[in-house]
Amino acid sequence: MALLTDILPGAASPPLLTGKTGPAAVGGDAFDSGMWPSHRQEFLGDPAVWRNDPAVTVLAPGAAEDSSHVPFLIDATAVTQPIRRIVVTIDYSPFPKAIVFHPGRALPLLGFGVKYEVGGALRASAETGAGEWLVGAAYVSALGGGCSAPAAAHQRPDWQEGFGELRARLWPETGRLRMRLRHPQDTGLADGIPAHHLTELALLDASGAEIATLELHEPLEENPALTFLLPPDLARGPVIIHARDNLGYTFEGKVEATP
Repeated sequence: MALLTDILPGAASPPLLTGKTGPAAVGGDAFDSGMWPSHRQEFLGDPAVWRNDPAVTVLAPGAAEDSSHVPFLIDATAVTQPIRRIVVTIDYSPFPKAIVFHPGRALPLLGFGVKYEVGGALRASAETGAGEWLVGAAYVSALGGGCSAPAAAHQRPDWQEGFGELRARLWPETGRLRMRLRHPQDTGLADGIPAHHLTELALLDASGAEIATLELHEPLEENPALTFLLPPDLARGPVIIHARDNLGYTFEGKVEATP
């Protein structure tokens, strides 16, 4: 399976985002410094078998122009074993656990944006069916403040009018599914604004059977946009999108394939 950056138009020369592995990917450390040992223990269950693996590619900008929106693309389609889940963690964040992606019947590829409080590494840890963990990472230099700043939506008195609006598009020729949901994604760190963020999202087929699921946490960006990659049979659509947040609001929509 080719990388998404090989599939999309205009992605061949030269890419704006580059995948890295090894010490260069995480600002010079050797994948075992900073908060990583404790995150490995808390969020991965302190696995006996894990390793840095170039098959798990993390694409990211070298520096964040906007700490409230730092884009990432995780591509584990080069892993030859089935992947149970991909755990996304951020080394130096007040909310280090960002996303848990269960690919299910989708391909193990996910595009998303997160908030950065300070510069550091984002790590994607893929658990295979054999029970080992394959890790990729990228270091992003950021001035910070993305998690503690209030959502931009609160600057507009009418922000609630678009709350929950869901837009999506499905391209059957590539299997790419792109969706965006209007949500403030408040972390609870801004003065006077309680936490209000998405907690789960699921992709379902026409019969209601599960395709893939996400566990979502506070670092996910405001009005999150997510990219998935579906196999040919599912890329013909339709795909049902279902989401829920921590206050109990639910969101649902259906996307048909675009010729």
